[in-house]
Amino acid sequence: MIDRIWLHPPLAIARLGPSPVPCDNYSWGPSDLSPRGSGKTTVVPAPTLDLAPDGTLTERMPEETPEGLPAPVLFKDQDGWRPVCPYFELHGSWTFGGNRGSGPLTRAVLTESGLTLADLQWKVAVANHKAHHYTQSDGDRVEALVEVRGDDHTLRPLAGGSPQGVANPLVPLGHSLPLGSVQVPTPNAALPELRLRFRPGVGAVYGPTDLQTRAADTDYELPPQRLILNSDAKWCGFPLQDTSDDPRTVPGGLFAGAENRKSLGLVDDICDGTVTVTLPGGLEASARIVVSPPDFAPDRRPFVSLADGLADRVQRAEVKDPAYLAQQQLTTLEIRDLFERILETVGNINVDVQNERVRDVYGEDRDGDGVNDRGPLTVPEPLTGVLLALTDGGRRRHRRFVALEVLEDLLREQPDLIRRVVREPVEDAPDYLDGRMPVAMRGADAGPLHLTRRQYDLLTGWADSLRENTEPGS
Repeated sequence: MIDRIWLHPPLAIARLGPSPVPCDNYSWGPSDLSPRGSGKTTVVPAPTLDLAPDGTLTERMPEETPEGLPAPVLFKDQDGWRPVCPYFELHGSWTFGGNRGSGPLTRAVLTESGLTLADLQWKVAVANHKAHHYTQSDGDRVEALVEVRGDDHTLRPLAGGSPQGVANPLVPLGHSLPLGSVQVPTPNAALPELRLRFRPGVGAVYGPTDLQTRAADTDYELPPQRLILNSDAKWCGFPLQDTSDDPRTVPGGLFAGAENRKSLGLVDDICDGTVTVTLPGGLEASARIVVSPPDFAPDRRPFVSLADGLADRVQRAEVKDPAYLAQQQLTTLEIRDLFERILETVGNINVDVQNERVRDVYGEDRDGDGVNDRGPLTVPEPLTGVLLALTDGGRRRHRRFVALEVLEDLLREQPDLIRRVVREPVEDAPDYLDGRMPVAMRGADAGPLHLTRRQYDLLTGWADSLRENTEPGS
């Protein structure tokens, strides 16, 4: 008897793309970050599942070159960006004949429990609430719901619509905004696990029927077949608020038309929602699905990831425990991973252009004394043959830090370095142009960008531990 079920992964990120071919599957490989290593990001081919229109599922490895090397990773083809289409796999635990078992659910496990594929019920509910977030009008909600049995292997579209019992729905009756599709593969002997695949939208933008009139003085143009939205909806013409204390408009300018302080009524096919599966007997499992644009820097990871944010919520206190810091192998790996991602972030930014931008925008002489009132934003002396001195210097320096022996020696010599140059995550943080790391970068709340509290405490605790048991004055 099956007594518990869950979905793996519990959270997945899909990425938009118009190509009919999804991205192949790869995992992050080991990078040679030794002092004399290449420092390059590597990826390792992983088994890729191909799903046919009739539900047939097959497995393959990404193709190899004639030399036996992995083929180049393709993110685009002649049809555009290849989407990332995650699978959700059903797992559970059970007892048969007094024996406990757990793992992926299969047709055989269902049969042993007296169930069939038809007893499996999937439900996928997604929504795009960006317009509703601004207007708070129920008519501006865009939502889609699909329910499919485990023995239905056809492709099921997620047709986004607005509530029709309210005034001026954004998506009028008879039209829909495509938010992707779902499909349940047919289990087979080679791939017996029970799964559902989510395919996101193509990355299209839709507008009101009178967009040509609204956008006459702008560069916004859409194909006629995408001009389907109700021009009388509240979102079409929504004014940008003048008050900065309205959380709906912070940060400002995040919709088409904001430059003229009035929304043009455009909506894209990004969404997020839930994937739920049920079995008879009250068994239910759910997972989250989030849709995002293509990853335009797929070999660069942010120094604050989604996992870091979640860990900061539920595991923040552990890094203050001396016993945790005493696990040097574990904490050192965490610090190394952090500085690898910092290096990747630096490698994704033209620091010279960013420096000039903030100097031009924020470096004005406010009191007329000829001094930049916004602090230590400087332009270094040009180096012979180096066009981007800040960018090159930052990458070279952070390239050294991923060899932790260099960083450890530096912190032993300058025990206060981390607290002096890395911004602490506090509510009353100073201006994000104060020269501390990460420099000249702000968060989504318009405040200075910073590490999570857990990351900062781990970094300072690890740095302090380097001074323990050292000879005084050394």
